[in-house]
This record gives sequence, C-alpha cells and structure tokens, in this order.
Amino acid sequence: MNYKIYGIAIILMLSCVGCYSVKVNNANMHTSTTNPIALGVIGVQKTDVLSSDFKVSAIPEYQQQIRVAVKSVDFNATTFDTYLKVSKENKLGVTYIDSVDRKPKFVILDLLDRVGTTNELQSEHNIQTITYLKSQKNASMVTSVSMALPEALLQEITDAEAVFLSNRAYKQYQLSLVKGGKPYKTIDFAEVTIFAYKLSFFCWSENERRQITLASIIDEKSSCPKNAYRDAQKALEKMNYFKL
Repeated sequence: MNYKIYGIAIILMLSCVGCYSVKVNNANMHTSTTNPIALGVIGVQKTDVLSSDFKVSAIPEYQQQIRVAVKSVDFNATTFDTYLKVSKENKLGVTYIDSVDRKPKFVILDLLDRVGTTNELQSEHNIQTITYLKSQKNASMVTSVSMALPEALLQEITDAEAVFLSNRAYKQYQLSLVKGGKPYKTIDFAEVTIFAYKLSFFCWSENERRQITLASIIDEKSSCPKNAYRDAQKALEKMNYFKL
C-alpha cells in the first residue's frame, strides 16, 4: 500500500469536509448551497467528500410561538463569501469592502425556548413528527441560522422587544416581531437569505408513566443528560432492561 498517497487522500477528504462549515461569531456553523434551510425544521445532515446537505424531512407545526434570540453581527470576508455562495446573484445587494470600517450586518437567530419547542413537538398536532424522530436517531433540528436581510428589516428585527417563530400557511414559518407587548410585523423567510445554520439533536428518556418521551434538545456537540439517550430505541431497551 502506498501510505503517502493514502495519507494525502485523507488530508484532502478532511479539508473538503471542512469546506462545508464556516465560523460565525466564534462558533462553527454548517453551510449548504443546494437545499433551502429554515429555522425550526427537522431533517438529516449528510456530509461526505463531495457534498454536504441538510435534507428536510419534517416541518413541525408550532401552534404556540417559539421565542427566538436575535444578535446583529458584522460581515467579515469569510461570512460575506459564504453568503455569496448561497446568493450567487447577491439579490439583497449587500456591499462588503474590506478596507471600509463600516461593515454591513447580518443577524443570527437562535431558538431560545427549548422547553417550549420540546412541548410543541410532543403535542397531538405533531404526532407524525414525534413518531418519525423515534425511528430516526440521526435526525436533527435547525436551531440557529445566520441570515442576511434588507437593511430596513434588519433594523426592525433588532429594534423589536421580542421575536417569535410562528406558523403561516402551507407549512411555512415566519418571524413575528413584538413591540409594546403587541405583534406589529411579520417577516417571511422568503425575504431573507440564510447562509449558515447550526443543528441540535434529541434526547430520549423514560417519563413518570414509564413511557419513552422526548427529554431535551441539545446542541450538536453536547451530550444527553444522565439516563437520556440520542437513540429512542436505546432508551427503550434500557427501560425494558431495568424492568426485568
């Protein structure tokens, strides 16, 4: 075996996989140029040497709005290049000049209310989604996105007292902005460009009625709490073992 060639191949493989992530605000996020991404959807991330894609497989219904955290961040050369790979025609007209001090901004959205999200997923209206999650241990949820948007909308979303993820028609989501304790504006994801995202996974455990239930939603690199498992089937096996 030619170990030198094999070693070079491994290095190239790792470097290619690294091409599908970007550091945003000191955190690594996935990138994808082929499939549209939305906050709150569920699917499976597939990454190999040639591609990296998140395939959406479930769109939960959020009858209760989910609180979203908003952070405004300056573009840098890396994040601007990532944005252009997604929006090849730069449909938002973002202008970035490295030598100019004042940089254009984008926003990072994070699903803030993980408990509320967990409760919504286990509600009767999401029974098909929860059944799917129990059978698919590799399923994950998009819980954070980096997105570019028109400057007027960016100002409105950062000025809002609170921002919520909510449903609109035809299994699509929107952002609801609140000011003075009342909703005053909605933003459709069609109006923005999402160019990076973070995933979270699901932990399963036994509840007080000795049923396997969704215990928590954890960040991609985190571990499930004690007596909870990423694999619902494993949680069931553990429960049955202790019943013996």
